[in-house]
Amino acid sequence: MPRISDDILLTHLEVALAVAPEHTLVRLNADDPRAQRSARVDLARHLVERMRGFTIESDSHGGAGAQSCLFPGDLSPIG
Repeated sequence: MPRISDDILLTHLEVALAVAPEHTLVRLNADDPRAQRSARVDLARHLVERMRGFTIESDSHGGAGAQSCLFPGDLSPIG
């Protein structure tokens, strides 16, 4: 599969977010932290479902067996 351009991937992500269920997007701003977390999980599942058609490959950053990083320039702790 040929490499997809950044613009096409960005457009696909924008469309995926635009068609996300409204109740999920509304819950992102909920007062309850559990509701917010649940909404983030639902949104992540929605994006994963939309991305199933893509083959995600990495460039050769690191040696064999190295764990590829989703955001190579950002290795700071999450949270």
